[in-house]
Amino acid sequence: MKDSVVPGRGKWIEVFFFILFGWIAYQSFRLAEPFLPGVLGAAMLGILFSPLYQRVLRRVHNPNVASLLLTIGIFLLTVLPMVWMGWMVLNEAVNLRTTLSGFIENFQTPSYFQSFLEPLFKFFESFHIELKPLLLDKATELSEQMSSKGAQLAGHLLVMIFNGIVLLLTLFFVFRDGKKASESILWALPMSRENKQDLLKRVYDTFRAVVAGVFVTAVVEGLADMLGFFTAGVPLAVFFGLGVAVFSLLGASVLITIPAALWVMNHDTGWGIFLLVWGILVSVLSDNFLKPVLMGSKARMPFLLMFFSTLGGMKLYGFMGLFFGPMVVTAFLTFWSIYRRDYKA
Repeated sequence: MKDSVVPGRGKWIEVFFFILFGWIAYQSFRLAEPFLPGVLGAAMLGILFSPLYQRVLRRVHNPNVASLLLTIGIFLLTVLPMVWMGWMVLNEAVNLRTTLSGFIENFQTPSYFQSFLEPLFKFFESFHIELKPLLLDKATELSEQMSSKGAQLAGHLLVMIFNGIVLLLTLFFVFRDGKKASESILWALPMSRENKQDLLKRVYDTFRAVVAGVFVTAVVEGLADMLGFFTAGVPLAVFFGLGVAVFSLLGASVLITIPAALWVMNHDTGWGIFLLVWGILVSVLSDNFLKPVLMGSKARMPFLLMFFSTLGGMKLYGFMGLFFGPMVVTAFLTFWSIYRRDYKA
């Protein structure tokens, strides 16, 4: 006697398969979750340096050797300097309130800037806002937060070392096998080949534009102003240089360089003018020449949308949101374009 065919049995098998597949995928994600910071960092670096990897591969003709050379080079040229800079910033943050207090107490606005700053002071006075206590309170709060974070980082040094090892190991395999992995992911997407290529290209171009046009510009501007701070004798030069890099992401680096230049003018007018001109020149050249050259036409996203996606991404995902935010928005815009082209009646 033949087995009776249950109506819809094939459909139930499909449902069972995808439920089980989803559960296994979720458990796999949970297993990989402790390693995500290192894995995501390696993926970002791998995408960023993939053109350089292809050049090295063409010279050495060995994927293992090329991946190893790039991994060691990135560790020496990027990871170690970032660790050193982070350590310096945490050490300098302890003296932030003392430095700002001395700056405010001894600051005398140069006569040739008095007429420009007077309306600003009157504006705050009209709202009964005293700038000195406000700045000192915020400096104290920031100093305490960074000091506590520094203690936490020191306490979790082994975790940081572990994440660093994960990043380096993953980076090696991202260089060597990243292309095959991306092709496998694209193959699994239930989309036409044209739509897959369009999505991949837009997200990749946005990532490259954010890294090259925004992040690299901010780093260059921060390092250039840090050099100016060291030259002009500004205390906490590394800390304020990092501040310039952060404010540069918002196009507001002059909020640090101009007050620092005015402070230097109280001691040495020549160096103060030098730092003022240097800071403005670095800001203008970075935002109006370097950034457009690096970005080109890769990020086909309005500036305002790029701005809010970057801020929103950092709020949701932390530092990685600087990249994830614009990439998520780009993916949404791409899907919207595909919907309008292929599905809208």
